[in-house]
Amino acid sequence: MDSQLSHLNGIGPKTILKLNHLGIFTLSDLINHFPSRYIDFSHTTLIANAPLDENITIQGTITNFKNIFTRSHKNLQMCTIHDQSGSLNIIWFNQPFLSKSMNIGSQHLFSGTITLYHNQKTMIAPVHGPHNTGKIIAIYPETSGITSTWFRKLFTQHNQILFANITDNLPKTITDQFNLMPLKDAYTVIHNPSTFQQLESARLRLALSETLSLLATAYLQKQHYQTLSPRHVLINNPYRTKKIQQFIKKLPFTLTTAQSRVWQEVLSDLSSTNKPTNRLIQGDVGSGKTIIAALATYFNFLNGHQTIIIAPTQILAQQHFINFQSFFNKVPLKIDLITASSKVTVKKLTKNHVLIGTHALLYKNPDWFKNAGLIIFDEQHKFGVKQRSFFTDKVSPPHVLTMTATPIPRTVSLTLLGNLDLSYIDELPVNRLPIKTFLVPSSKQSDCYHWIEQQIIKQKIQAFVVCPFIEPSESKTTVKAAKDEFNHLSTEVFPHLKLALIHGQLKQSHRDKIMTDFYQNKIQILVTTPVIEVGIDVPNATVMIIESADRFGLAQLHQLRGRVGRGAVQSYCYLFSQNSQGSALSRLKFLAGHHLGLEIAEYDLKTRGPGEVFSFLQHGFPSLKLASLSDAKLISTSNMILNLLKNTHPTYDLSHLLLDPNRATEKLALN
Repeated sequence: MDSQLSHLNGIGPKTILKLNHLGIFTLSDLINHFPSRYIDFSHTTLIANAPLDENITIQGTITNFKNIFTRSHKNLQMCTIHDQSGSLNIIWFNQPFLSKSMNIGSQHLFSGTITLYHNQKTMIAPVHGPHNTGKIIAIYPETSGITSTWFRKLFTQHNQILFANITDNLPKTITDQFNLMPLKDAYTVIHNPSTFQQLESARLRLALSETLSLLATAYLQKQHYQTLSPRHVLINNPYRTKKIQQFIKKLPFTLTTAQSRVWQEVLSDLSSTNKPTNRLIQGDVGSGKTIIAALATYFNFLNGHQTIIIAPTQILAQQHFINFQSFFNKVPLKIDLITASSKVTVKKLTKNHVLIGTHALLYKNPDWFKNAGLIIFDEQHKFGVKQRSFFTDKVSPPHVLTMTATPIPRTVSLTLLGNLDLSYIDELPVNRLPIKTFLVPSSKQSDCYHWIEQQIIKQKIQAFVVCPFIEPSESKTTVKAAKDEFNHLSTEVFPHLKLALIHGQLKQSHRDKIMTDFYQNKIQILVTTPVIEVGIDVPNATVMIIESADRFGLAQLHQLRGRVGRGAVQSYCYLFSQNSQGSALSRLKFLAGHHLGLEIAEYDLKTRGPGEVFSFLQHGFPSLKLASLSDAKLISTSNMILNLLKNTHPTYDLSHLLLDPNRATEKLALN
């Protein structure tokens, strides 16, 4: 299947270039170029019985054919066919070449729909020929010069060459147990189905192949990682246990049950002597992931090793720096913040117990970090695979913790993140109140502004106003831009309040000054872009307005909403939208009525597909052509099959499940 396309008769250099535009380079790519939809032309009928506006096939003898050029310079072809029950007119547009094949007296099959034209039954622009009529026909993604007819003809003519050597990658006991179509048959049927029932069986078999490939890849990655030795073995002795317990008792808050459970999972990993830690901690905004990172850092420090903490933005890195200084203010633990502008020396980088920074750390000499015992990635989806691998050793990696507040659906966690150990902090601190969220119609927005102004004046609270864009867009005139909104709000809506504008184009020193003033309540309303999506922790900020909220995905809206509600005071999030479409409003209403990140992620996956999830994860995973990550039943069945293969077929090589072994091996090395 890795053979070149030129091995097929009839495919020359020009055709190969056209196929390359569709991402087809090998025979394997070709057979996995699945149809996007199907048209059922299997119903063949006599002309007299042909219904209107239904997909049908008619066989008839041509009694008349004319090329007609109209006064409006249109070129159309008119044909009359006849069968034992009557006659029918057929019209095509701009296909004069048909006169060469539509000979009077010849018989043909025509498939399409019949309408009334000049009060006569007429078939407009039907397809014809053996590859297009009298059956269910496949419609493929096309490019210039490569049509669905071309694909159908190719798969019919080269059926034996393309499908003959496909061997099933599942044992027969498994395919029999789950009533699965053999793989060879599934490929044949997906391109040329006889019935829709048969087609569904083929789609299920091939969709399972995709999800099994993801699951097997993750399992093999995890299995490989567990064969490695950790760079440093961390020991949990009575002295260190006591120091950790003392540290927890001195915290200004009590750990939640979920935090305590996750910490024990992390501690068990870190103190394992035979494998490096590779755990993802997922928890809603404000659930307390940072204290788990601090406890892991302290345990690593007690073992005499350095910790590196990497955040995707300078704002988040600075927030971690502030939090860690507060946590360890009575512990002899040296912490330093490294940014792109930091002047660093080997001594500075190696003598500090904790280095906190952005991706700028990636471009310092990696040799300086060889002694790091623990690396913590916050909002790990913001970093690509290669960036994360920059800090790891393929033979003796450090312990790695990754954290995210981005809600990830369970089906995605099983498939795309199955190489990681997963922990969930599924509980908020007891003093946190759910953020009251409202979808505000345009007619009520001025009332909302007035209420917010009264709260700021009377209660001394602060507010965010988030806009999708910095500058106005010529093509999206209804989408709010931060600069325009700042001018509007500061001069017309809140002229008596102190407002500030922050966005990614400002100099870092200017942003730092604005954020310091906001922390100190010198700024009452901060107008911003999503640059504040992560890393902002201002307990006094209790109100957020999200302008053009329909422009954001639900996961991002949930993250933005989490910038308020950081204290014990009731907080509010107002969703403004100029979009009146039902689907957009339904999504925003769902967010207003739900507060659990996992529920929001599941809903977003079902309604918008995996695009946002993939963009968040930045893993470069292969696209799923037939499987859906929102199909819990499919993922569950795949997981059952994988477990059966592991437990009841000990000699089975799971690499047989990989759809692209070379790519999987590359990812294996990176992780």
